[in-house]
Amino acid sequence: MGNVQHVNVLLPAHFDRSGRTRYPVLYLLHGAFGNYAAWDARFLAIVGTLPVIAVMPSGSQVVAGGTLMDGDYSDWFGLPAGAPDLAPACESYHIDELIPFIDRTLPTVPTAAGRAVMGISMGGGGAFKYAAEYPGTFGYAGSLSGELDPELPVAQAFLPKTCVHGDPALQEVVWRDNDATNLAGNLRGVKLFVRSGDGVPGPFDAAQPPADPFQRAVRQTQLVIEAGAHLEALQFLAAAKRAGVAVDATFYHGSHSVPYWHRGMHAFVAWLREQLHGGVVTPRAFSVASARSVFTAWGWRFAVRRRVREFLYVRVNGDRLTVTGSGRVSVTTPAGFSLAIDLGPSHRSQQTQFGPGATRGWRTVSMQIAGRPARATP
Repeated sequence: MGNVQHVNVLLPAHFDRSGRTRYPVLYLLHGAFGNYAAWDARFLAIVGTLPVIAVMPSGSQVVAGGTLMDGDYSDWFGLPAGAPDLAPACESYHIDELIPFIDRTLPTVPTAAGRAVMGISMGGGGAFKYAAEYPGTFGYAGSLSGELDPELPVAQAFLPKTCVHGDPALQEVVWRDNDATNLAGNLRGVKLFVRSGDGVPGPFDAAQPPADPFQRAVRQTQLVIEAGAHLEALQFLAAAKRAGVAVDATFYHGSHSVPYWHRGMHAFVAWLREQLHGGVVTPRAFSVASARSVFTAWGWRFAVRRRVREFLYVRVNGDRLTVTGSGRVSVTTPAGFSLAIDLGPSHRSQQTQFGPGATRGWRTVSMQIAGRPARATP
């Protein structure tokens, strides 16, 4: 991020300072125009009923002129022409720096079974994106009015297109790689919680538009934004259903506003309390798609060397590993074996085709891993 980052941490009641007691960790991701201090006293009181360590990082940063710029929980593709600052890299900071720091510093349960992430609005999208991009890092993910499908035109309208993920017409692979709906299949084994209003006035909204023009505009904006969040949630649920991924989802009449999120936080805390008792089981079979050069999934680590941005498609079924893509892939298994897989010369053009038939002509390598590294078989 190029500077010092501030994080608020809420310790559970009766916290054992000896370090002998290990606690699950809940990462809370704020919405747009917020920072690490965005969570009000009521949110903290609700979360404080859980026996967890709550970590509240920033997903934004102050840039030249004192402007607060939302990072969208992503490593930005670029910056506007002439901007003097570093492109935000919230994702790398949170995943590669913050989580290891928290696990080194506090008595945590440093596994998927002991790590949850939830967020509101932009933060809800970030929570699901992180869980989908790094399966097995978080065992539980929650979203209140979240941005769950940023590829939708209604969502693209709120992002500086050429900065966060690049021009959607030219960098579709980047957009897809940052979209929880596109990555819904990666979420097998993660426990998911979704709540969203539908943009119809609910119990915490004025029944009729206020007479004051400003208040009327605020009400209308909140209803429109929540209608968009509802549409994105429906798209995500459809993708999750196609992938066979279960989601605890409930919709309600209401707007994009704090009273609904206070109510939703109560529901999330009750849900997470129950889920923590059940724990998380690493799925025996799972599939992962990622266009990152380095990513992890349920204890596996993949590092890809290639010349272009494209997805690597991974399938694990017990001790059988199958990968499809191009270039060379270094794999570390949960047991600590290191494997080198040759998928042939790197493709020369960035991926532009997706869905069925998109990998026709790509190389697939499958191997059995039992006891010691096995020989790859094309």
